[in-house]
Amino acid sequence: MIPEHVKKSIETWFDKSDEATFYERIVLQQEAVEKYGNEPFAIRHGHILEHILKHMTVLIKDGERIVGSVVEIIPTDEQRQYAESLSNEWWGPQVSEEERQRQVSYYFSPGWVKRRNPVFFSLGHLAYDWETIIGKGLLWYTEKVESILEEGKFAEDKDKTNFLKGALISYKAHTNFILRYADEAAKLAQASQQEEERKRLEEVAEVCRHIATGSARTLQEALQLIWLVVLVSQKTAGCGVFNFSRMDQYLLPLFNSDIENGRMNEEQALGLIIEFYNKNNEIMFPADHMSQEHESVIKNLEVSYDDPNYLTVGGKLDSQTSAVNRLSFLFIKAANLLRLKNPFVVVRWHEGIDRDFWNEVIDSMRNNATVVVYNDDTMIPALLEFGVEEKDVYSYGFYGCNDPNIPALEGGLRQLWMNLVWPYELALNGGRPFSEPDRSVNKNFGITDRIQIGLMSGPYVGKHFPVDAPCPSMDVFIDRYRQQMSFLLDQYRIIMEKDYESEAQWNRGHIRIEDLFLDGTIDEATSWIVGGTKYHKVTLQGSGLATAVDSLAAIDIAVFKEKRYTLEELRTAIAANFEGYEEMRTYLSRLPKFGNDLDSVDEYAKVVVDAFADAVVKMNKERKGLYTYMPTISTDRDFTTMGQWLAASADGRLAGEPISENQSPYIGADKSGMTALLNSVSRVPFNRIAGGPLNLRLHPSTVEGREGLAKLASLMEVYLRKGGLQAQMNVVGRAELIEAQKHPEKYKNLCVRVVGYAAYFVQMGKKAQDELIQRTEL
Repeated sequence: MIPEHVKKSIETWFDKSDEATFYERIVLQQEAVEKYGNEPFAIRHGHILEHILKHMTVLIKDGERIVGSVVEIIPTDEQRQYAESLSNEWWGPQVSEEERQRQVSYYFSPGWVKRRNPVFFSLGHLAYDWETIIGKGLLWYTEKVESILEEGKFAEDKDKTNFLKGALISYKAHTNFILRYADEAAKLAQASQQEEERKRLEEVAEVCRHIATGSARTLQEALQLIWLVVLVSQKTAGCGVFNFSRMDQYLLPLFNSDIENGRMNEEQALGLIIEFYNKNNEIMFPADHMSQEHESVIKNLEVSYDDPNYLTVGGKLDSQTSAVNRLSFLFIKAANLLRLKNPFVVVRWHEGIDRDFWNEVIDSMRNNATVVVYNDDTMIPALLEFGVEEKDVYSYGFYGCNDPNIPALEGGLRQLWMNLVWPYELALNGGRPFSEPDRSVNKNFGITDRIQIGLMSGPYVGKHFPVDAPCPSMDVFIDRYRQQMSFLLDQYRIIMEKDYESEAQWNRGHIRIEDLFLDGTIDEATSWIVGGTKYHKVTLQGSGLATAVDSLAAIDIAVFKEKRYTLEELRTAIAANFEGYEEMRTYLSRLPKFGNDLDSVDEYAKVVVDAFADAVVKMNKERKGLYTYMPTISTDRDFTTMGQWLAASADGRLAGEPISENQSPYIGADKSGMTALLNSVSRVPFNRIAGGPLNLRLHPSTVEGREGLAKLASLMEVYLRKGGLQAQMNVVGRAELIEAQKHPEKYKNLCVRVVGYAAYFVQMGKKAQDELIQRTEL
């Protein structure tokens, strides 16, 4: 069922050297930068793209009907040195953080950004207006810009005029690039001696020639146009981690037309989807982007090296009816057959979802396909509460790592990892961190925290109050927790709003490649980053949920219910990292923990999340400028990093140890089985939380056969019906992971869900592998 050329492509990918790189981009980009260096930013940006697309190799591989690849080479020492010299010029130690902020405003990490030229820059994490791209075509965009320029709407504004001129160059560059594929396919067809191959190439040529300017008429044309747009954005400008949005909806009319007119059957449609999936995987770098310490990641020269793309199926329509259709089944079937890490398929569950479809989804998940589920019945209320209009909310999807996105109407990722444990520590210690009690509050949210990944690195200072102030009840302590949460988030908002004002000045007249295909940017002749789109949000990733919950529950039991210790005694022990207080730590460690279906503990999940969500509501009421704020529950892989500066906590955790991961209980704390774990997590008020993963780990023996499928499908449905938000799973035993670590050559295609994304286990760094092994069922 998987086409032979796809099988060969996948086999080749797994054997690909981690030094292979799209070196043409590096050379062509720099040629263009030097050639057009004196032009206004947006026009120069257009000419850089034009130069790359005019000269990069057009590659058509054997057997494929969806074309579009890049030529990769193993760079020589001299070539590598040249690439490294460019990275050093852009991002070396001589470039201050303030200058980096001025150049690009925001980026994830030095490792992620190092190959990105500031004058041709994107970080992706968004959704294009896919429906307009395939429904109207590239010529429509070109003519729209030409019309605005001819009307003279922005004739008095040089920055906006240059923005439009840069966009016009870029649209025409896309068109000419696709025509190059049409010409190459026609040339290969003419030279082919095999009739079947000649027909395939003639079909590719016809498809490409039409979509170079026109709208898609068939499923093949739509997938081909989407792919070539993605290839250009992701591999030349680094704009990846796309949300493909609800592909089973906007492609359905073309699919139905193809079926009704006899152009293809469902099996042939499945073949095209499989090819599209393979294309997404083919351009990935064979390493795990979160393993920044791994040599292959350090050495890679790619601008977009491990950027997963997401697509959404299922869910409700705005008519409140189910969106599941035959195309939905095919997208799940393709994922189940291939089991690649890219693309990442999000299934939107809702009450009354088609039973056969749900079984297909659960079967793919137990087979370790890259499929996750989200709950419409919690997501939609959360998105509405935090600023998404009802007419837009049903289009929601995700980009990596499990962050919500409204397609076409917002730009790329802006985020803060809000460590939910800090307000607890500050509430316990008079608003001061244990590690640096005299630290100034002005050191909170320094420039590194703001312009890089937003991890809240270092100690944090809260709202000061007398450390010995009476605390007669748990309600008083909870109020202190809420005050510290609000204090930190409000301080972040005020500091960031100053950054946004500067950002608007720095980016006037600038363009990024994603501005070409978002709704509003062309009409306003303005980049999304300074106001060109409808929505501008910062995702606030609430981290360490279970650690905060367990710590609050422990204080309630130990101090207020059992009165075993006073707050002062607990504070003294924590300041000493429990040295000399081993008996207390043993007692605290044995107290009930989140994840065991215990109301007395789980009630604090609502306390923590409501404190977080209420603080975000306050931020949005008091905000100034473009950006609104939206809460999720997520740590990604940074639960280790976020624990480094925290003191010991009342749950028995020692200073510097990791906090809890995503929505999961603390490692080893859930001792009552999967049903109890899901019951606990379902008590989180997810109707106020707009994303984030729950990683479930199941042994294969527990879900085998028809009975295992039925039990798993029922378990997941009950969890979602009770208010769970999301679930993704690894169905693999610890022994298999240990064996894969020892003999990676035997487990090249072992794909696992890692916090908010998927990775091939053997490509992960040892630290990440060990963490996953430790958290996996025996």
